Amino acid sequence: MELDDILKNAGGKTDELVATELLVSSKATVRAYAVALTETVNPEIRDMLKRQMSQALNQHARITDYMVAHDMLHPFDLEKQVKKDKKKLKRTRKILAKSAQPKSRNFRMHRRRIEV
Repeated sequence: MELDDILKNAGGKTDELVATELLVSSKATVRAYAVALTETVNPEIRDMLKRQMSQALNQHARITDYMVAHDMLHPFDLEKQVKKDKKKLKRTRKILAKSAQPKSRNFRMHRRRIEV
């Protein structure tokens, strides 16, 4: 199954897929700025990194707020979030199982009997 097919079959879940990817990327960006900040001694560069990190933190907050408002993320309700994550895992496994199937409909595996 190609990515376009997966997204098409995801239906309304496409927004959640995109938002989740943005959130993960946002976290990675914040971490990268934090590391760069701790490694920099130049005051001008530190100020620039602080501003950029502040922007990255604000972006992360906006993405999180969007996801909470649209019932995509439940940071204050662990049981609800775990239940949602299990559903996502189940869907992911289903998609992976479909993508592992042969692409050609004419392709069939034949088993041979081996007699001993």
